Amino acid sequence: MGKAIGSLKLGKPACKHETLGGVGLQNTSLVKAQLLEELVELEAQMERLKAAGDAVDFSMMQTYKEMIHSRKAFYKELDN
Repeated sequence: MGKAIGSLKLGKPACKHETLGGVGLQNTSLVKAQLLEELVELEAQMERLKAAGDAVDFSMMQTYKEMIHSRKAFYKELDN
């Protein structure tokens, strides 16, 4: 399991009824599954970018970090 998803509560049931913005949710399991897939892929892409050595694109690294952070925050919101 990657660093990006290590802090998420993966076993929590899908019971949230709405987001903080008031958007109604019936079943969050599909959204959470999609977020996990995206987190795993984004983390892998960021690791490949880090492994590029001297040609590291720091702006792209920051973009990956922000994308990972926003998905983790959304996942955690679905769990609350």
